[in-house]
Amino acid sequence: MVKQMEERHSIWLRIFHWTNMIAITLLVLTGFYIHAPESFRLFSNMDTPRMLHFAMAYVLVFGVIGRVYYAIVAKDAKNVLFNPIPDIKNLPSMMKYYLFLSDSHPDYGKYNPGQKMMYTGWLVMAICMIITGFILYNPNLFMGLGGSLGGLIAVRVIHYIINWLFVLSVLAHVYLDVSEGIPVLLSMFTGKIPKGFHDSAHTHDKSIGA
Repeated sequence: MVKQMEERHSIWLRIFHWTNMIAITLLVLTGFYIHAPESFRLFSNMDTPRMLHFAMAYVLVFGVIGRVYYAIVAKDAKNVLFNPIPDIKNLPSMMKYYLFLSDSHPDYGKYNPGQKMMYTGWLVMAICMIITGFILYNPNLFMGLGGSLGGLIAVRVIHYIINWLFVLSVLAHVYLDVSEGIPVLLSMFTGKIPKGFHDSAHTHDKSIGA
């Protein structure tokens, strides 16, 4: 029997997702090399990773702007932005499920509180990375902004720490998606998910968020 499929991710959402994912991945790899070329022997020279790093920075800028615009126009912001009052209330039940302390997975909507917290954090981190990145790219042009953040050394430290936060949060993101089920992971490629997947795979708890 052929399973009925329903749309989960539009084509534009998938385009922004993969564009930003590729940009962030290359920014992380080239950033590590630029920071410590002897420790990350990924390139044979410094010119290639620097050029690729700057190119991906512009891709990320347009990717973030495009994703925010899409969230507003398509009214998708409510699905991805962390809402402190209801989402904090739902965190304990979510943590119990992912720590295998409960078989029940309440219906949080399209994304659970942990995912929304992560997506909101990524937006903030991406903006911080873009700002600190351009300061490091042209410190003379952004001298005042760099000074307000504590100088170039402080800016470099902020940039480096956020880089690691991206690495760790992406690993958590993959874990959360795999835990939700392979169809959820595949939906970011196909845009489709089996109809009623969450209803059949998880216990629906109407009391959550009530």
